[in-house]
Order: sequence, then C-alpha cells, then structure tokens
Amino acid sequence: MPAIRFHIPAFLITVFAAAALAPVAAAAEPQALTAAELKALLSGNSMAGNGKKAEPKKPYDWKAHYAADGTMTMRLKPAWGGLEDSGKWWVTDKGELCRQFKDMAFGKAGCWRLYKRGAFYSLKRTSGMAVEGLAVVLPGDILKK
Repeated sequence: MPAIRFHIPAFLITVFAAAALAPVAAAAEPQALTAAELKALLSGNSMAGNGKKAEPKKPYDWKAHYAADGTMTMRLKPAWGGLEDSGKWWVTDKGELCRQFKDMAFGKAGCWRLYKRGAFYSLKRTSGMAVEGLAVVLPGDILKK
C-alpha cells in the first residue's frame, strides 16, 4: 500500500503542473485581429508580401492598397504576370478581411483571419479564393510611390 501513496501524489503533481501550464501555452498563441483592429490597420494603408510562406521583404511579389472607401488595388510583380486589378474590400463582424477583384481569382471573394506575428501578419484563409501567407502593412498607398 505505501507504493500507491507514492504514485498518487506524483500523478497528481503531474496533472496539476500540466493544468497550471496550459494557460501559459494558450497565451503564447497569437490572437486574431478584431474587426475594429483590421479596419483601423488597413483603411488607407497598404499590404505587401512575398509568396505563400516567405517573410515579406523588398522587392515584394505582391502589393495591395486598401482605400478608406472600401475599394482596393492589387499589383503583382512582373515575374507573376505584372497584373494589376481593382476591386473591393470589407471586414466581417467576425473579424475576417475579405476582398473581391474584378478579374483576379476569377472575380470570387476570399477571406482571411489576420494574426500579428512580430513585424508581420499571418493570413489564414477562412473562405473562398484566398492564399495563405505572411504580409507586412505599410502606411499610405505604396502603389503610387
């Protein structure tokens, strides 16, 4: 019977330690930006990136400007066809960034959740024609520069 007393406290210590550490692990996960945060971040500003999983750096593979009136323009690098397209963007009540172009992605809307990751934002697709990856947000309209 003494062996059982020895194992029960060790077992309980393990359970309590795991329970105590669980909130720390959960807190380390980045939180998705809220609808209000997304609108404030993007309205009148630009986003740019380099491919699906690469860290954004100049020269960017793609650039997009999110005008305050809900319109947007996106430009791809010449090696990706150099296409430029316009469309609209909006933020859902659930905090999803959505956009729809006239031609790109066959005119179908795509939506993401954005997560702050250091100096970058991680885009996680929630619906439609949307590619996941990392992006940087830059002040103003970088397409006019």
